[in-house]
Amino acid sequence: MQKTNYINRDNIKSKSNLKKSNQKIKSKELKVLCKQMSILLKSGCEITRILNILYEQSNKKLKRAIEEVSINIQNGNNITESFEKTNLFSSFFINMLRAGELSGNLDKIMNDLAKYYDSEERLKSKIISISIYPIILIIMSMISGFFILVFIIPNFEMIFEANGINPPLLTKILIGTSVFIREKYLYIFFISLISILLVCYLIKYSPKVKYIKDKLKLKIPFINQMMILVITTRFCRTLNILVESGVQIVDAIDISSRALDNIIVYEKLSISREHIRRGNDISYSISKSEVFSNSFISMLRIGEESGRLDDTLNVTNDFYSEELNIKIEKAMKSVEPIVTLVIGLIIGLFIIAMVIPMFDAINSIQ
Repeated sequence: MQKTNYINRDNIKSKSNLKKSNQKIKSKELKVLCKQMSILLKSGCEITRILNILYEQSNKKLKRAIEEVSINIQNGNNITESFEKTNLFSSFFINMLRAGELSGNLDKIMNDLAKYYDSEERLKSKIISISIYPIILIIMSMISGFFILVFIIPNFEMIFEANGINPPLLTKILIGTSVFIREKYLYIFFISLISILLVCYLIKYSPKVKYIKDKLKLKIPFINQMMILVITTRFCRTLNILVESGVQIVDAIDISSRALDNIIVYEKLSISREHIRRGNDISYSISKSEVFSNSFISMLRIGEESGRLDDTLNVTNDFYSEELNIKIEKAMKSVEPIVTLVIGLIIGLFIIAMVIPMFDAINSIQ
C-alpha cells in the first residue's frame, strides 16, 4: 500500500526557509488547481484534506505554493490570506477567492475560475497559432538570405571580376553587403545576440518599455483591432465572474482592468472608476475610458437598465469571443500570402541584381 505524504508541521520546512519565486502560478496550472478544488469542496472535504490531495498531484512549483498555504492555514489564517501571503497568485485569483469565501460559494467560484483559466489558455493558443507561422517563415527567409549573401553572391562576384563586368548599383550594394557579412560575421553575431537579449530583458522588466509596447499594441493598424477584441473579451469574462460573485462594481472594474495586462487600458479605465464613484451609470462611466466599441457600451447599457448585468456580460463575452475567432481565422488566411509575397520579392530582387547583369554582359559580347 502506497504511503500518503500529508502536509503537517512535522514534515514541512519553516516558511522562512521555503524557496521563494517571483513568478506567478501560470493559468494552465491554475485551471487544474481550481477544477480540483471545486470538485473537492463540493464533495465536502475540509480545506486541510484538500491541500493534502492537491499537494500529492501537483508539480514542484505548485507543491511549494500549496505547502506555504498549508503553513499559513495552520498558523490561523483564513483561506484567502493563506493564498495571498505566498505572493504566487494574481490579485484577480485572490479577490475571487475572497469573494467565494465571504459568500460561502467557494466551490462555485473555483469552478468559474477553472472555466476562466481554460478560456485564457485557449485564447493564448489562438494568439500563438496566428504568430508562429509567419515567425517561422520570417526566420526561414532570414536563413535563406544569409545563405545567398555568404555562399551564392561570392560566386557571382568572381564571375563579374573574371569577365570584367561592371555591375549596376543594386548589384554592388548586395556584393558589398556580402563582403561585410563575411568579414564581420562574428561581430554581427555577438551584437545581434546581445541586442536580442537586451530587448527581451527590457520588454520583461522595464516599465517604460512595457508602457511603449502597450501603447504600440493599440496604435499599429490591424494589431490594434485584434488587441481591442482580446481586451473586450477578457474584460467581459473577468467582470462577469466578479459581478456574479458579488464584488462591488468599482473593485470589479479595477480587478478586471488589471487582468488585461495593459498599462494604457488600466489608466483609461481608472477614469471610469472615478465616474462610478461620483454616482454615474456603469455604461456611461466605461464609455468615458474610450477603450471599447459603441456596440459594447450599448450592450452594457441594456444589461444595466434591465438589472441583469451579469447575464448581459456573459452573452457579450460569447459574442466578442466569436468575433475574435473569426478575426484570427481571417488573419491566419491573410498572413500566409503576405509572407509568401515578401519572400518572392526577396528572390526577385536577387534575380534582378545578380542574374540580369550577366545576361546583359553575354548579350553585349554577342
